[in-house]
Amino acid sequence: MLNTQSKKYLFALSILTLSTNAFSNELSYDYVEGIYSSITNSGFGTDLDANGYAVVGSVSISENIAITALIGATNFDEIAGIDIDSTEYDIGITAHTPIAPGTDVFGNFSIVNGEVEVSDGINTVSDDDTGNVITIGLRHMASERVEIGTAFSRIDIFDDTGNSFGIGARYFADDKLSIGLAYNTGDDVDAVSISGRINFK
Repeated sequence: MLNTQSKKYLFALSILTLSTNAFSNELSYDYVEGIYSSITNSGFGTDLDANGYAVVGSVSISENIAITALIGATNFDEIAGIDIDSTEYDIGITAHTPIAPGTDVFGNFSIVNGEVEVSDGINTVSDDDTGNVITIGLRHMASERVEIGTAFSRIDIFDDTGNSFGIGARYFADDKLSIGLAYNTGDDVDAVSISGRINFK
């Protein structure tokens, strides 16, 4: 078992979930989004860089509740001849409510299934586990075309927990299409993300 190391590798991908719940024009919770992240994990005594990719969806089932899903993968730079990859599948529920015009607070609980695979080109070792992520955050329309937000997440997987914090902004080209930028940090992992989103409500 890779155990705690697996959590550190997977956390680099799970940190992306901060950006999936935090931003959208008129605070819509009905969208499909693609995310790319540049990730640095410094939890192993040296900086280990990675590229992260995720596809996220959210669908409202009532005025204040939405169902969310995420599929993602992280590819780490080769280090000492070792390749490290992680994959993640999430499904969750988001509760949200307005606290002022153009401002929502939200909370998300997601079940996470993650797998980490380490290979030296000859032998491959993998580890997988199922855990959860709890996220709380704030979304605010700063103007007609710009949304800002912040969120805090706690992931519990591979018999360990990790915390992360993120901030970001989203610019709307129109009511349906937007581009987001986010910075997330926690547990020796930093990520800068760019995302494209399509609202369908």
